[in-house]
Amino acid sequence: MSSNINIPDVILAREAGLMFEKGRGFEPFNGDLTRWRGLIPGRGQFRDRYFTVEIQLLDGFPAVPPLVRMISEVDHPRVGRGGVVDLWILKRWNPQYHLFQVANSLKGLFAREPLRPARHLIERGAAPKVKPDAALEVLTRQKAQLEEVLRQKEADLSRMRAALSGRRRVDPTKERQEYLEKRKLSLEEELFDIEERFHWADISSVDFAKEYLRIRTQLQLIALQS
Repeated sequence: MSSNINIPDVILAREAGLMFEKGRGFEPFNGDLTRWRGLIPGRGQFRDRYFTVEIQLLDGFPAVPPLVRMISEVDHPRVGRGGVVDLWILKRWNPQYHLFQVANSLKGLFAREPLRPARHLIERGAAPKVKPDAALEVLTRQKAQLEEVLRQKEADLSRMRAALSGRRRVDPTKERQEYLEKRKLSLEEELFDIEERFHWADISSVDFAKEYLRIRTQLQLIALQS
């Protein structure tokens, strides 16, 4: 199932694969790969509660950052009107960022600044609860949905390979290109991690500058080899 948002299937498949591998705890809402919902656990007196958050891809992604909003009603300094979440990664969006990094940044934010139900829900004792095994159920559904998407994509690739069979050899540089792509993704993850650590003042500006320069240099070298 898909929305009316116009994002190429290859981008949706890539982001879904990365979400399953690196952004666990989120799943496509009703099978829509442009809308991902996850459960954020409460802390302290609300540790038995889970809060639903949604990441929605917009037209133009990845050039355009996604929209992040709380589905559950909460009181939180980083959650504004309409449940929109004020997330640093969205303010400093880079088209090289990925959906799983948004999901993990959300987890980091709410681990540092825990969520609490909206005041009117607390006052009437009606704050929504989720069974403790709900997060596992989310992961199970996410895995099944993603496996189906990947099966479809693999079937498409198999048809393409069959059509090309006997007509030309596999590009001898393919493995090298795949290695460079994986290395590029790894470096982009490192860059994102140090940016987030710097945002939360976990590293000094001097250390940030050194690491940033090191990673950017390696990314530029990979770009020259691609």
